[in-house]
Amino acid sequence: MEYYTVEEATEKIFTKLTDSTGWKFLKSQRSLKKTFKDLNFEILFFSSKWNASGQNVEINAEFRVSYKKFGKLPVDNIIAQISYQPEGAYWYDISTEEKLSAVYEELNDRIQSTAVKLYNEFELDYKTAAEKLLNEYFVEYNVRLDFIAEILGKDAVLEKAQKIYDGLSDEMKLEVKEYIKGDRSKKWMINRNNLKYIIDNKLGIERNV
Repeated sequence: MEYYTVEEATEKIFTKLTDSTGWKFLKSQRSLKKTFKDLNFEILFFSSKWNASGQNVEINAEFRVSYKKFGKLPVDNIIAQISYQPEGAYWYDISTEEKLSAVYEELNDRIQSTAVKLYNEFELDYKTAAEKLLNEYFVEYNVRLDFIAEILGKDAVLEKAQKIYDGLSDEMKLEVKEYIKGDRSKKWMINRNNLKYIIDNKLGIERNV
């Protein structure tokens, strides 16, 4: 069995996925990217630090959608994301021709049914695509409510916001009460996330807190 070098394996998988998606490959960022209006659709690739030519080549990937109006940093502008990893593992093994071919088939199927599909939906109808993020893809795509509210209005996210709050553990609801009083000791109280957005904007939870 012949093993690829790290460069051979990664170049082959990137070329195949670039051809299948039609997206631009940015070599310096190791990502596939396509832009529509104020949205960046990007698939970033990551490599194992244990990769060694002729022995082991492993990668995984993440699909991100970022909204330019929210800023330049990922912590501020990511509005949806999905990790691409093999079931029950962290890395895809692309060290041989057979393994790389199988990984390409799986990765391409997932990318076509998520990243490419979502891009096409936004290109077809921006508002309808945002509605699908809220109503159909919310959990799978780790969707941020602030973007949905930006596009569809805050009223559109009230029901989802209430469900998120109602699903909190008793411990988390106590943390929410402390947050409202001014506590900022927990990570979620500082970083951008759906719960913080819900509390800060009083999205239908007043009766509960």
